[in-house]
Amino acid sequence: MRMIMTSKLLKSLCCVFALSLVGCGGGEVFTASASSEFAHGNELLSATALSEDASHALVATQSEVCVWDNQLKARLYDCITGQGAEHVELAGFSANKSRFFISNRLSVTLYDTRTGRSIGTWLTGQEIARDIAISAVGDTLVIAYRSGKAEVINTRTGDTKRFDIHRLDINSVALSADGQWAFTGSSDKYVKLWSTSDGSTRFEERLATRVNHVTLNDTASLAFAIDSVDDRVFFDLANKKELSEVASYANFIEFTASQFINQDKWLLTGSPKKKMRLYRVADGELIAEYEAKQQRQRTSVLSVAYDGNLLYSETSDGLLQAWPFDIISN
Repeated sequence: MRMIMTSKLLKSLCCVFALSLVGCGGGEVFTASASSEFAHGNELLSATALSEDASHALVATQSEVCVWDNQLKARLYDCITGQGAEHVELAGFSANKSRFFISNRLSVTLYDTRTGRSIGTWLTGQEIARDIAISAVGDTLVIAYRSGKAEVINTRTGDTKRFDIHRLDINSVALSADGQWAFTGSSDKYVKLWSTSDGSTRFEERLATRVNHVTLNDTASLAFAIDSVDDRVFFDLANKKELSEVASYANFIEFTASQFINQDKWLLTGSPKKKMRLYRVADGELIAEYEAKQQRQRTSVLSVAYDGNLLYSETSDGLLQAWPFDIISN
């Protein structure tokens, strides 16, 4: 079990007096205006996903799901409609962009990105999906359930396995690139790294309160978890230890999306309060912060991405914005 160290408390007290554009470690926080923007329609989105390089976008309203080529600024094909495309709340691309999934929490459907054709649909039965993760080539899906169970789907064969992973709701799941390892965070306060082949746990740690969001790198050697109050921790999974913590005095930070980028040196995050933030993994320091354009009373950053040059955010208003960053100094 993690212990709250005196150094952590001192850091929090010091951060109270930090200026808004100065990190808790004293370094300046980079910020800038968006360099470009593009609207994927004008409706409020129920879900959205960006490919890892932001070249493609998946946007869902209450009645349809559309796939966009962001470079051409055009839909790849007619939007998906019908019962399976209604009330979609979860969506995502595989890293190679060959597959994408959509889910209304009671079922999940996998599609071929190039053609828009359905590959398969899986029902959750009596379960309710809290989160879903997809492997790099789309051959594995992991569904995290409110019951604490997780379901692993081999999308090539259709085979499924269910494992009892947590005692309470699994609120967030992330998957290694090869689909062999899943990292989950639960209302039981635990994060766990476990095998998708047999459900065995390789690493677990207890946080202070309910775990709301997790992230995992491609090789399952680095992870991040944030709880509902003030634990926001980077884990070195290879050595089974805490690596660093996000340096912030604020309680109740929420992440709607996150991604390790720049060879796992940074964590890019989106939040419900129209903010996109970039953290340095080595020390948890905030190094960049951006504010997405607000077009409605409440705007959330639902998806984030990085193409090696620019950072990207997609909001609940369907607005894609590109942001510059001073890479040299970080």
